[in-house]
Amino acid sequence: MSLSEQEQQALREIEQSLLAEDPKFGSDVAHEVGFSDAPRTGQLTMRSVALMVLGLVLLIGGVALASMSMWAIVISVLGFGVMMAGGVMALRAPVSNPGPSRVASTGERQRSQRSVAMEENFRRRFEDRQ
Repeated sequence: MSLSEQEQQALREIEQSLLAEDPKFGSDVAHEVGFSDAPRTGQLTMRSVALMVLGLVLLIGGVALASMSMWAIVISVLGFGVMMAGGVMALRAPVSNPGPSRVASTGERQRSQRSVAMEENFRRRFEDRQ
């Protein structure tokens, strides 16, 4: 779940004040929590998923055919390598982080309006009980 603009701004302010008060502790926490300016990675892409599926098919196919030919073992090893390459590609792919200039789609606006309405309903119910 992504943070709203206000929450992102508050998080940035907390991070900056923490770094200003105690730079060593702030940098340690930023490194542990992920506040650092280093790009985040770990996004699944269609290419990485396709490589993982292809590798899995080759691996299973090679194991299934291993009783018929010794070359099938090579196919299994190759499949494992392809699957591993797809996984590494997925782990190293940068996470796309749309900036604040991104225009929200109609569906996102409707979801946002629904979530605001749900929050208001929850607040009213909570206030009614008191």
